[in-house]
Amino acid sequence: MKKTATAILVSLCLAACGGGGSGGDGSLTPAPKSLKLSLYGQPLVAASGTVAHAQLAARDLAASAPATSSDAGSSVQSLQDALVARGVPAAVTAQVMDGTTLHQIVIGENNGLPPTPDQFKTDPSEWIVVNFQLDDMVSTVDVPSQAAAIQQFIQDLSVFVQRAAVSGKRVFAVQPIQTCDAKPGASASSGLQNALTQASLKSNLSIIGAISLTVAYDGTGNVIQSPDLAHLGADCRTPDAYLLNQRVQAIADSIASQYQATTGTN
Repeated sequence: MKKTATAILVSLCLAACGGGGSGGDGSLTPAPKSLKLSLYGQPLVAASGTVAHAQLAARDLAASAPATSSDAGSSVQSLQDALVARGVPAAVTAQVMDGTTLHQIVIGENNGLPPTPDQFKTDPSEWIVVNFQLDDMVSTVDVPSQAAAIQQFIQDLSVFVQRAAVSGKRVFAVQPIQTCDAKPGASASSGLQNALTQASLKSNLSIIGAISLTVAYDGTGNVIQSPDLAHLGADCRTPDAYLLNQRVQAIADSIASQYQATTGTN
């Protein structure tokens, strides 16, 4: 009986003092909360290793060329693996990644109008990564229709971010990969980059995914040939698997940093 009573007392003491826990100091360490992450827009990577439909010239073509399920699945898996490698337990899901344009998504609710200020929530419970592009990723920014499309894109993305905030979700936009198919600042990718910047000034949008890619021009505005350009394809605007993977890693770096800052982990 004395041995039994002693064992019970020792057991109670260990429990009270934190002994027997899984932490190094004997305390129980809760598992980090899994990050819920949704993907919208064009796939981040392509299962075939190339970008099959990211650079379409017209809106009707963009709407009729949906992303394959393998592209969406590869995007989910690539980002999820990259986050796990950085110690971020993430549940990544693909949402609207089927060629549907940003404007179609936004105009489909409340005629494209933003939510009212009293609807906004705080403390986002879920994060969204968007890789929306202009419907026309070929025409230069000096084309009147493209200039108008950029302004519409800014409005639509701002509304999308505001609606996400109402639902308690934070939005991260993927920075476009620079192209070399036009004069400096004139390409569609430059126009898209400017649109993201303008939208971030109108909403709580974060821009992530910048990669190291050098595209230089001479005094007359002609591109200077360099090894980096080989990754942009024959049209100088179609990034290969190498660049797409670099961008996924950059996205994961940003998300992991934000997650660790939010949760106090490292």
